[in-house]
Amino acid sequence: MDFIDFRRGIRGAGLDILFPDWRAGEAVAFYSPHDDDAALGAGYLIRAVIEHGGEPHVLVFCRGDAGYSTTAEKAGIVAVRRAETLRAYAALGVPASAVAAFDVPDFGLMDRVGRGGETGSLFDRLIIYLRLHGIRRVVFSSGHFEHWDHTAAFYAGVYTSPQAGDPILADLGPPSPIETLLQYAVWSDFAPVPDRAAPAADKAILGSADDEAAVREALAAFASQGLIMSHTVAALRDKRRTEEGFLELYQEFGLRRPIDYRPYAEALKSCRRI
Repeated sequence: MDFIDFRRGIRGAGLDILFPDWRAGEAVAFYSPHDDDAALGAGYLIRAVIEHGGEPHVLVFCRGDAGYSTTAEKAGIVAVRRAETLRAYAALGVPASAVAAFDVPDFGLMDRVGRGGETGSLFDRLIIYLRLHGIRRVVFSSGHFEHWDHTAAFYAGVYTSPQAGDPILADLGPPSPIETLLQYAVWSDFAPVPDRAAPAADKAILGSADDEAAVREALAAFASQGLIMSHTVAALRDKRRTEEGFLELYQEFGLRRPIDYRPYAEALKSCRRI
C-alpha cells in the first residue's frame, strides 16, 4: 500500500504522507453518514490505520431505516443493518467496540448538525466521543451533492470536529485537539474547481488487489443492500483500478491555519498613496 501526495508529487509507504507526524497508537475517527459509506470511501485507510499501529473508530450517524427495498423488510431493517455493519467493519479489522451508532433517521442528519443549545444533542455526543477517545484525525464524507446526509457529515467534520480541542463545554470532557481533517468521496467526484489543472483530490492511497478484496468482502456483509451493492462493486469500484493497483482519493482541509501577513506587508510597500 502506497500513500500519495499529489501537491508535493511524492509517494511512499509512510502513513505520515496522509497524516503528518503520525504516531503509533493514535485514534482516527471515520465519519460514516450511513453504515456502508466509510467502507465504500475509506476502506483502504481503515486498514492502513490498523497496519500502522493506530485505532480506527467508525462513527455511523444514520440508522438505516430508509434502506429497505421491499415493504416486508421495513419493520426489521434497522436491526438488520446494525448486524451487517458490525460484520462489515470486522472484515476490515475494526472491533464492535469501535463502531459507534448515533441512531439518526436517514435523511435527517442535516437537522441535527448544529447544537441548537440542546444538552445531549448530536453535537454534544460527537464532542464527547472525540474527547473521550483522544481522536487526533477525522475522516469524513464529501459535501459535494452526493446525498443530504453526506453533506451533513461533511459539515460535522469541518465545523464540529475542531471544537473538540477548544477550551469550551468543559462538562463534555477535557479538550482533545484534532490535527488532521480528510475528506473522502463515496459516489461522486470531489467538488470540481473550474480550469484547475491538478486533480481535485490532493492525496490518495494506492491499494493492492488484497486491499480491494478486503473492502469488497466488507461490502458483501450488507446483504440487505444487495441491489445497490452489486451495482456499486461491479460498475464503480472497478474504475479505481490502475496499472499499479486501486486508488482511494482524499482532500485535506486546513485547520484554522494562522494568516501569514508577510506577503501583505511586502505588497503594502508597492501601494501608491493617493
